[in-house]
This record gives sequence, structure tokens and C-alpha cells, in this order.
Amino acid sequence: MTSVDTFGTITPSLQSQSRGLDWHRRFREDRGRALRVLHLGNIANNAFNNARIQRQHGIDAYVIAYETYHIMASPEWEEATFEGDLGDPFYPDWTKVDLGGYQRPRWFASGPLELCCSMISAEVDGQAGLADGFRRSLDRARQSVSGETATACAIRLGQKIKRRIRRSPAMARDIFMRRVLARDVDPEQKRLVAVWRQGNAPASPPSAADFASYRARLAPLVNLMDRFDVVQAYATDGAWPLLAQRPYFGYEHGTLRAIPFQDDSLGRLTATVFLGADHVFVTNIDCVPAARRLGVPPDRITPLPHAFDDTRLAKFQAANGAIRPPDDCVVFFHPARHDWLDADPSLVKGNDRLIKAFATVSRENDQSRLVMIEWGRDLDRSRELIRSLNLEAKVQWLSPMRKPQLWQTYLSSHAVLDQFVLPSFGGVTFEALALGRRVITNVDFQSAEEFFSEAPPILSASTEDEIAEALRKVIADRDDRRGIGDAGRSWIQRYHSAQRIVELQLEAYRTRIAVEPRTISSAKGIQP
Repeated sequence: MTSVDTFGTITPSLQSQSRGLDWHRRFREDRGRALRVLHLGNIANNAFNNARIQRQHGIDAYVIAYETYHIMASPEWEEATFEGDLGDPFYPDWTKVDLGGYQRPRWFASGPLELCCSMISAEVDGQAGLADGFRRSLDRARQSVSGETATACAIRLGQKIKRRIRRSPAMARDIFMRRVLARDVDPEQKRLVAVWRQGNAPASPPSAADFASYRARLAPLVNLMDRFDVVQAYATDGAWPLLAQRPYFGYEHGTLRAIPFQDDSLGRLTATVFLGADHVFVTNIDCVPAARRLGVPPDRITPLPHAFDDTRLAKFQAANGAIRPPDDCVVFFHPARHDWLDADPSLVKGNDRLIKAFATVSRENDQSRLVMIEWGRDLDRSRELIRSLNLEAKVQWLSPMRKPQLWQTYLSSHAVLDQFVLPSFGGVTFEALALGRRVITNVDFQSAEEFFSEAPPILSASTEDEIAEALRKVIADRDDRRGIGDAGRSWIQRYHSAQRIVELQLEAYRTRIAVEPRTISSAKGIQP
């Protein structure tokens, strides 16, 4: 049974969501193998986390992160234990720290695109030795561009120049097509424009130059995509299956909020990619209306919680049950980055509103403390604001930390404070709820109920006065006698568990995959 929410999207009821796992069991029986899913792109480890929880439920999931090296797009960030300075977070040098023997999973590939495709192809074929050869090549390629050495910087610069040169022929071709020939003479471009015209994007139609960088690197992916039952593409990486005329699922993580409505190359690309998707997973509450406004049909939209493994948090809390908030003061933990001066609401966190609200409340209660992390574009401005309000003695600064330390800090706090501008929330809120912490953040309860089936038990606040009132509620109920933290943990288990996330994806896959067995091609003669 399904329901149509006021977003206009099709939302499976909780009772019907087990159909996804049931369908996958039948799929395995009929075809003699698990569903095979290729995740393309890995911003903020969304693809990695999705693939990991899918594999926990028997799905044969793989990730191609290609030229994405950022520290928070690396498996080590999620799974390894390490200490030390990795250098540039965009090109971390993992050889500088002790990973305790951690090895990246065999189903994850990052580095030069062609090598990634070859490695995953070998893995799918069960050619472990061949895959290991490609994996070693990927390790060498990543190491060559990592760190802050002159050689690494020179290689990165060369790659940037190469990408620009690669776009040039497509740009020249686009100018020619615009000025000499009619746009619809080019069948491929005509098809992309037709996809774009299905929606309501206010920008001009896409040009060849908009897709140039994707088109230039398409070749190694074409055959690989045919070996998977599902291609799930993150952000604009749906351009690859769209160009190859292959079915795909689009995955947004804030991508639809404003970008597809911009009249620039990225806006036109984004709009076309999501309008061309067979189905779209929307992971932000406020982006569901944006998807509808763009023109994605309601039956092709699934509201999907962010990739998240609640079982890891439950195990962590069980192993750290002795960590509790202090008895002699009330601790508020605000781990969000300091970003509050930008005019773009999708970037700002409203840290200034919190600091001012805390100043008011701390004058009323001298035992309150605010803990924050030293990161963000406006960190220095936050420090200045704190000094101007004479709050320095009541504010504690922590260095950026990995997940285990972050979770320990959640457990030692009376409440966790997320962001106060957009009525949306992500990892901070979900992890804090899973650990039984009270959360103060901005949330639209009606939209949250439509997105999740039930709104989470959060202390919602946006303005300075609302934040101050929420802080007072926590101070008045220091020990959480109302049980808000426990209610949050229960909500996560019911509405944001890894199992539910996988079930929602499988239910969407079920509606788009033909019943008849599909032939999965096999590449031959691949060499490392």
C-alpha cells in the first residue's frame, strides 16, 4: 500500500516497505545471484554508506568514486581508527597515519576513472588477482596526487589543465552548432534538449559544452554500466548514464535546492540530469518541493533518509555506556561548521543566532556551557562575536574530530545543536538522535511528517528567541525526565534505520526493473 503526500510524491507506507526486501529475495531465487548495483560518485561518502548498508542486506553493491579524494569521501574516514595530520583535506595523505591495518573494501574504487572501471569490472567477474593489480595501480595514482609536496601539486595542476583542454573541442563544436547549424541538427544534443524541456527549469536549454567533461570520459563506463541491474548516480554524475542512454536512479544531497534553477552551465546540467533520471531519491526535506518545481513527475520521486547505519551507533553507545553529561553544569554541543555570513541560505548554519541566544541564557544560568568545533569560513567572526559578548569563559573550543570522538562528545552533552536557517537536517541530527541526545535545530514538522511518516522529536528553533527558549527547556529538565532523548532513539530505529533506507531503495528499484531476467554483459581481456 502506498500513499500520496502533500509533496505530490509516492510514499510507501511502513507496512508495505518490506516488499522491497521480499522482492530482492525473489530476485535472487529467479536469477541465481544478488541484485547488482553500481553507485557513481561519492560526495560526503553518501555512495559508500549506501553501498555498505545495501551489502548488509545481501545486495551486490559497488562504488566508483573516480577522482574524488576528499577526506570525507574516503572509507578510512568512516571505518578506520587513526590519529595525526593528513595534510590537505582535499588530497589527504593516508600514508602519514597508522590505520591499524585497515584495508579499503574490494567493492570501492577511487582514483582515475578508467582504472576504477577496470577494477570494478574485474571484481564483478570474480577475477581477484586482476582486480588486485588494478587496485595497486589506483593506490599509486592516488598517492601521486596526495599530500602537499611540490610533485603532487604539479600533478594536480597538470590534471586540471588537461581537463580544460579536454573540454575545448566540445566548446568549439558547441559554438559551431549554435552559430552555423540549427541546434536540432545534432541528434544527441536534440535528445538532451528534449529531456530538459520536460521540466520547468527557468534557464536556457543545455549546450554541448555543459556536458563536455562528462562526454570526454564516458567511454570506459559504457560497457561497465551494462553489467549492473541498477546504476545509482549521485548529484550530476547521472550525466554519464544519460549520455549513454542507460537507465539510472538520480540521488540528490542538496543538489536540487537551487542549482537546477541557475542559468549557468552547472544549472543546465543538473536540471537535465535529474529530469532524465528514471527515478530520483531526494534526501533533504526541503528539496522535495524543489524536485516537484523542477518538473520531476511525482511517481518518480522517493523521499529517502540520508545513508546512515544506525546499528553502528547502537553498538557504540552500548560500548560507551559510562559516558554521561556532567552533573555540575549543562553542556550544549554545537558541532556545525561556522558559516553564517553568506547570503546563500543553503550554506549558512545560523551560528550567530545561537551565540547570541546562548549569551542571553548564560546570564540567567551561570552553569551553562557551549562547546563548539574550530572549523568553517566564519570561525574568526564567531570568535569575535563571543569576545564582544563576554562569553569566552563559557565557550569551549574543540579541534575537528573523527566519528568516535564526535560521538563521545554527543554522549557527554545534555543537548546537541545543529543548524537554524534551513528547515532541514542531516548527519549531526540523525547521529545525535540515535545516541539518545536531545537535539535543537530548525525543522518544519509538517514537511518532516510527510517525508518520514512521522516527525522526529526535536526541539525546533530558528530565531534567536526560539533558540534561547529551547536552551531554557533543556536547562529546566537537565536529566531529561521527559524522555525526549529516548524518544529520539526510538524514532531513528523506526523511521531512519539502515533497513528502512535499503527497503525504500529496493522498492523503487522494483518498480523500474523488468521481471524478465536481464543479460549482464562480461568484459574480456582487461589488463591492469
